[in-house]
Amino acid sequence: MFSIVPKDEKYFALLSELADKVHGGSLVFLKVFEDYANRATYAIDIKGVEVACDKIAGRITSKLNTSFITPIDREDIYLLVKELDDVIDIINNLAIRFDMYSVTSLRPEAKEVALILSDATNELAGAFKLLEKHEDLAEHCKRINDLEKKADLLYRESVRSLFIKEQNPIEVIKWMGIYEALEDAVDRCKDVAEALEAVIVKNR
Repeated sequence: MFSIVPKDEKYFALLSELADKVHGGSLVFLKVFEDYANRATYAIDIKGVEVACDKIAGRITSKLNTSFITPIDREDIYLLVKELDDVIDIINNLAIRFDMYSVTSLRPEAKEVALILSDATNELAGAFKLLEKHEDLAEHCKRINDLEKKADLLYRESVRSLFIKEQNPIEVIKWMGIYEALEDAVDRCKDVAEALEAVIVKNR
């Protein structure tokens, strides 16, 4: 049944919870690089985080479908949920990819981008905690933008090094896919940050 004023309006809390879960997934993903022998276990753990994120996203969507009034524009909430969900989906796919590609050893550049990704999701989690009161997210968003630039530079350097040093074309294909997905995950964090900034500007 539709209601004019939501009785249990927890959009901001749920969005913050979703952002926290995404950051948690990025921290588990880092463990792949620290304990590669147990990568399959971490991939299962990340899948669990992705499923938990889907459940939170489903709760938010369900609330949107049964509420007439929302604290910020309905389409903005949908967008934030979708873009956060995209980040954890990429992390989940990356964790699976190492086994799928039969990667036997890791490259240090990949861990560097994974660390950047973890930092970016941490900034997102911090930013979402400020959203309800429409507080200034500029510092969080600026740091995410800086991290994205750093990841982009590292991506270009990694690909260049790959083509110069790697003689095995299969390895080139494997790592090109991994580097692209890592960089894409950080890009998606920047997309979320930009959407957050737009929400704050719209609701001033």
